[in-house]
Amino acid sequence: MAIREPSADASAPRERRARSPWVRLLVALTSGTALLGTAGLVAAAAIVPPIGARRAAREAAQQEVASQLGPDERVVAQAFASQRRWTDMWRESFGVVVATNRRLLYVGAPPTPLLRPREDGPSELLVESYPYDVAFTLEPRTLFRGYGRGLVLRTPAAEVDFIVDDGSWTAARRVAQATAAARQAVTRDEDALTATTRAPAPPAARYAFYVVRRGETLTALARRFQTSPDVLRQLNQLSADEIQVGQRLRVPTVDVDSLP
Repeated sequence: MAIREPSADASAPRERRARSPWVRLLVALTSGTALLGTAGLVAAAAIVPPIGARRAAREAAQQEVASQLGPDERVVAQAFASQRRWTDMWRESFGVVVATNRRLLYVGAPPTPLLRPREDGPSELLVESYPYDVAFTLEPRTLFRGYGRGLVLRTPAAEVDFIVDDGSWTAARRVAQATAAARQAVTRDEDALTATTRAPAPPAARYAFYVVRRGETLTALARRFQTSPDVLRQLNQLSADEIQVGQRLRVPTVDVDSLP
């Protein structure tokens, strides 16, 4: 009696059934790795700027700064800086922070679009101007919980961070110092102008000292001593109308019988 060998066709289904779990696992791992790799490439493309984007943006920003300067305006200090705005999906935009003899100026190029990359460099620029006679401060600070450094611009309405790399840190500190010095000079000039335009105190034959009582105000005392709050401020070198109980004020003397 002849013994028949199992044919290849009969053994193939058993082999496929034995290998199918491993094959499915391998396929799943391969697909997951491919998806993760694709996601990583997309994330890197969104965060890492294209080659040459930083240099092109900085060159365009410097050219724009030169065109923004007015007559008799000159650059005192400047530093390369960048920003990450939520409107750009936190992608980095590169530019330059400039302290002139009249204002603080920032010019930056927005990030290159992901879906429609620019081929001829940045075509639009962000320009921010802060004259020294408006209220703001610019200070070098650590950013991102100590993992980076930069300049922090604070205004009454907002706070803006400029990221600065190690190579531009010294230049950024010079920008902050030049800005602070210019702001102080403007404040001194404004105070001097106010002092020259302030009306002098009217002449009086004599002055006396008065001790402020509870409930009294500068306006009420001005009426009592037949003068104005501005005169009392000048006589006592007061910067505001606030007075304290027990405070000694210099007041013009008046006829006692005419006092209320």
